[in-house]
Amino acid sequence: MRLTVAAAAALALVVPLAVNSAAATASTAAPAAATSSAAPAYTADEVLAGVQRNSTAENQVNTAPHINTMTREQNVNVYQVASGVYAYSSSLAVDTDGSDPDSDPDHQGSTTFQDSNGESLGAHRVPYYVQGADCWDQQSPCPHFFYQEHGIQGRQFALMFYQGKVIGAILGDTQTANSQTTSDNDSRELGEASVKAADLLDIPSSGTSGGVAGGVTVVIFSGDEWVVNGSNDDLNDTAQAMVQKALDSLGASMGGSSSR
Repeated sequence: MRLTVAAAAALALVVPLAVNSAAATASTAAPAAATSSAAPAYTADEVLAGVQRNSTAENQVNTAPHINTMTREQNVNVYQVASGVYAYSSSLAVDTDGSDPDSDPDHQGSTTFQDSNGESLGAHRVPYYVQGADCWDQQSPCPHFFYQEHGIQGRQFALMFYQGKVIGAILGDTQTANSQTTSDNDSRELGEASVKAADLLDIPSSGTSGGVAGGVTVVIFSGDEWVVNGSNDDLNDTAQAMVQKALDSLGASMGGSSSR
């Protein structure tokens, strides 16, 4: 887990929310089903616009702000943008941890979550994002967004957006928990992802000098159906193969209309 240096980007908004509708629930529930040729196909820009539009105070999940990992500002919030779908925008601090070697002096050889073979994820092969290790506040429900309270587990699929690009990623590691005192990281933070995630988004991926201070939007799809299985060698391919399916599912659940 590593704090690094970089720049921010801005985003735009578009589509209304349908969090409680039956259509929203159905459309986010089955990533394994093939997309019909008659179904609308949503672009990354269309879906990101809807996510941003639905990132409103009434849809905010956390009651206390999160810390941007890079800037240390307490200005990151999490929103339920559709049924079972949660989004936030923050930095991308580069996490080098896991089974892939790295020259980063803060590199650790393990990640909180493993691949389907029980091996720690490789930060250079697997695009993963990072969450807080526990509820720092020690309250239930947690005033900060705590992934375990929202049907989210290890290898949970997410879309990551940055400057016109979108990739698939999985939950791979966690920020420092309450019992750990050797890191500047804090379990309330949001805004860290692996070397591979940074590479795919064209963000400088060095654990010591890479990253970007803002403009990265992470959209997490909760539930067992969106857990990605596989080994370090194929998790990336599997996650990228799910991207369009996730865009179409979320676009439809937000009530948007496709441009195609």
